Order: sequence, then C-alpha cells, then structure tokens
Amino acid sequence: MCGVRSSAQISKISLRTFLLGAALGLVLAAPASAADCVMGSKAAPVEILSACSAIIDQSSNPNSDRVAALLVRADANARTSGGLTQALRDIDRAIALDGKNARAWRLRGDLLREAGGDLNRATSDLSKAIELDPRDAEAYELRGVAYTNQHRFDRAIADYDQAIKLKPDYAQAWSDRGATYYLNGDNDKAVADLSEALRLDPNRARSYTNRGAAYKKLGQLDKSVADDSEAIRIDPKVPEYYDNRALSYAAMKDYDKAIADYNEALQLSPRPNFFTNRGDSYQFKGELGAALSDYNEALKLDPNFAKTYNNRAVLYTKMGERKKALADYETALRLDPGNTNAADGRRTMMAEIARFGAESPQPLAANSGSGPSFDCAHAKREVEKVICADPQLGVLDRQLAEAYERVLKSMSRRSAADFRKSQQDFLATRDASFRRPGYDLKKVMQDRLQRLNAMEG
Repeated sequence: MCGVRSSAQISKISLRTFLLGAALGLVLAAPASAADCVMGSKAAPVEILSACSAIIDQSSNPNSDRVAALLVRADANARTSGGLTQALRDIDRAIALDGKNARAWRLRGDLLREAGGDLNRATSDLSKAIELDPRDAEAYELRGVAYTNQHRFDRAIADYDQAIKLKPDYAQAWSDRGATYYLNGDNDKAVADLSEALRLDPNRARSYTNRGAAYKKLGQLDKSVADDSEAIRIDPKVPEYYDNRALSYAAMKDYDKAIADYNEALQLSPRPNFFTNRGDSYQFKGELGAALSDYNEALKLDPNFAKTYNNRAVLYTKMGERKKALADYETALRLDPGNTNAADGRRTMMAEIARFGAESPQPLAANSGSGPSFDCAHAKREVEKVICADPQLGVLDRQLAEAYERVLKSMSRRSAADFRKSQQDFLATRDASFRRPGYDLKKVMQDRLQRLNAMEG
C-alpha cells in the first residue's frame, strides 16, 4: 500500500493552487518585477526569488503585497533543493506581518513535515488555518493527511469528510480518505472511496495501486492485479507499483510473474524489501539457492531488517541448517520482539535441536525443492494439491508426518489407537476448512507440529 501522498507531493500541489491567486492583486499596482513574482510558476526559481525579493525588501510596499510575495517566494524555495528551511522562514515572516492570513498558516502546516517531521506543529498550524477560514476544503484535507501520518485515523476521516462536504468533487480528499480507511482496516470503504476518486480523476496512479492493496486484503486478487497494472501503465517508473503487483501474483502462486515484477522494481530501485520479497517467491518456487542469495543481498543493504532474518530462517530450516535457522530467528526477535512467527520458529527450532542436533540427517541442498510426505503425482484432494504446489507447506507436511510416526512408535497399543484417531480428526478438519475465509493452513500445520514435538518431549 502506497498510502496517502507524501508531504513533498502535498506541498507542490497546495502551494501552487492558491499562492498565485493570492498575489494577483499585485499585477496592477506593483512595478514590472512584481508581475514576474506573480507569474512565478512559469519562471525559473531564481527569477522568482529575485522578483519577489524586490517587493519584500521594499518596506514602503503595503504589508499585503509583501505577504503575497513572501508566500510566492516560499513556493519557489520549496521547489529548490534544500530550500524548505528558507521557505519556512518566508512563511514565518508572512505570518508575523499578517497573523490572520489563513493561507500562510495552511502553507506552514503543509511544509512543516518536510522540514523536520513535526506533525504536532503541522496539525496546530492547519487548525489555525481552519479557524481563520472554515470553508477551506484543502486545509481540512491537509490536516487529515497529517492525522493519518500520526495514525489518528478517526480524526483524519472526520477532516476528509469535511473537505468532501465543502468540495464534493475533491478527488484528492476521496483518495486520501480511501487510503486511510485501508490503513484502519476498513477495506470495503477504502475501495468505495478510491473508486470515487478514480471516477473524478481516472489518471491517479496512486489511487489505483491503493485500491489494488484493498482488493488484495479482500482476497480479490484479480482486481488487485488489474489495478496495479493500470498504475504501472500510468506511471511505469514507480518501483512500488511493480512490488505491489508482484505480491498479488505471489498470493496467486504465480511465482514466475511475481519474480518478473520484482526484477522490474529492483532495476528501478534496489531496496532490501524488494530483494526479500523476491527471495520469498524463489523460496516458494523451490529455488532455494536463489532465495538465499536474495536474502543475503537484502541484509547487506539493511542489516536490521527483521523480516529478512525470519524468512531466511525458514529457508535454513528447509536446507537442514538448524543452527543457522535458530540464529536468524533470534536476530529477528531481537530486532522485532513482537514478531510471533519468529518466536514460534525459534521455539520449534530449539526443540528440534535439543532432540535431533543442529543439522538434519539429510539436509536439503540449497538448489533443491522439498516434497511432502505423500506422492504428489497421485494427489487428489484439493488441499494436497495446494501443499504440493507450495514448497514451504511441503516441508511442514513432511515434518508433521515424521513427528507423528515418532510419537506413534513411543505409545502403547491403546494410546496409539486414540492418537491415530486424533490425527485423522486433524486431517479431516484441515481438509474441510482450509478454503474458508481467514483459515491459515500454514499456521494450522505449524501449531500441529509444535504440539507433536511437545508430545515427544
């Protein structure tokens, strides 16, 4: 999910939408240089700075003219590398000259996040702008963005509601409210809002990819792929769009298409999460050597990426390298103490090492797959076909079967009969339930394996 627009995107939109309009009054009353300042969006920033400075530095000019010029110069500074600090100084001066200028308060709130990420000051300034001009839809929308970035979703949605009430065709507000609904877990409302944003403006690539993320959460993977494809068509230079589509392909178990999209994303921007995600697809596909290479590359770029350690631990488990798997699970937990997958993996791995040693008797090669306990050529039930198609589930199935046999051999005849019945019940429930919404086949198998391992102890 790409989320609501960045502060950089917001500032470029908001500054230009009203600064020029605010300064239009200068055209008739000011000298020629004032016209250059007013028409700043069509001139190079250096020309704007010079023209506006001539107005600002002339103390005999009316305060209203100097304030307008300060705001236009702030826009020019915001569009130059490293100019945000100077832009904020100009807006500070404008507010000092006219503390009731709602636009100045709105601009400063809009830029504060870029200048240092001070979201509390940003929301305070935007609240002042709204107090001075309660009909300013953009001020509500921008404060909504700030609240979203603070994860204050209820307040953000209330502000987007007001922005849309004031301006029903405000595509950006519909889009950002949809993204916020997604972040808050309300995916149906997210889809509805993002669809309205796209009706109002069909060329919003970010709205497509955000709606695609909501569709993915709803399990509508075909629609997710279609939306991400449209985002890529509109803006093919954004690597996140390829990564988002690849995640949908991977969820559909179309790993070749997923890997092709990760390749595109990595060509545009070699980021650790892209390497990790591609490694996951290689792992699920059974190409363990390629997966290991990608995880190692991700950790070179970001040695503190907990997800990569966790996923590489799963890979090491398949390769029979229990000691390395345990080390990676422990690193993942140190970096992310709330990672339940890593905690479960570490617990299982410690139990396996205690009973069987640090390496499997027959470790898997890094370039090989791993099969389940049954012959996939004769798989008939749908759940068996799913396990055969997913190397990670295949490993779990094999481990379950081996653990079951070990426990069974240790039991008396009467206990063994009850134990066989419990295994049959587990398999019957698994087969009947695995396609239900919210059913996590991998977790169910992991939990069963953990229970069997505990019985061995």
